[in-house]
Amino acid sequence: MKLKLYILILALSTWSLQSCDNDDDESISVPVELQNAFASKYPNARNVKWEIESGYYVADFHNGYDISAWFTSNGIWHMTETDIPYSKLPETVKSSFEKSEYKDWKKEDVDMFERQGLEIVYVIEVENQNQEVDLYYSEDGILIKTVVDTDDDQDGHLPVLQLSAEMKSFIEEKYPGARIMEVDKENFGDTEVDIIHEGISKEVVFNKENVWTSTSWDVIIIPVIVGTTISEQFPQYHIDDTEYFETYVEGNYYLIELEADNMPDKKVKITPEGGIL
Repeated sequence: MKLKLYILILALSTWSLQSCDNDDDESISVPVELQNAFASKYPNARNVKWEIESGYYVADFHNGYDISAWFTSNGIWHMTETDIPYSKLPETVKSSFEKSEYKDWKKEDVDMFERQGLEIVYVIEVENQNQEVDLYYSEDGILIKTVVDTDDDQDGHLPVLQLSAEMKSFIEEKYPGARIMEVDKENFGDTEVDIIHEGISKEVVFNKENVWTSTSWDVIIIPVIVGTTISEQFPQYHIDDTEYFETYVEGNYYLIELEADNMPDKKVKITPEGGIL
């Protein structure tokens, strides 16, 4: 009798663990603390279905729009993804998109992301034939970044990584008033932080020791002396793209992509004083 009881308990324990670990199981057990936190944040949620994804409890429900809300088991909210129609985007975002090079691409999906510690971000997914691109915008219509959409990118919209105290302090001191928009961890250990500073989207990079290595952003106008260096040293080329870099090791420079007919493309680093690195 004791052996049968032991086997029954073991089977029930195994089933319980499996039900919590299975991402596709809609019958998972949700902690009471989490249920209360969810009900407080979304009192009008209907048809709620829970799953576990990447260690988070995710509630899929409808509240006017299709929504996914991410929590930890103790009821701490981390992220909400809301699927919205293009017409419901802020006018600033629509205006920016409709002036972009992607304005004639087919709009596939529009999502609003609210995440702990970050500003609201809108992502417009567009496609053109076999190309897919995700465009990230701030609420005031600034393009934060453009990401080529790949089918194997499963972690693109996970809840935000928490910045270390050193990283936050560095950003606050070097870029006062900056708004933190995106945080990504690269495979080799670097942390990339997308900020908006003085109306410009900038990418701040820290190494795995949390030490700042570089900050970069797109520029349209370059100093005359930089243009002179290009025309003198690369007379057959024209500028295709330009980024400005502030770095810990090499100092500051312009990274300029050059193109020419029937010649390979070039990338050159030129200091603000016109010197080639």
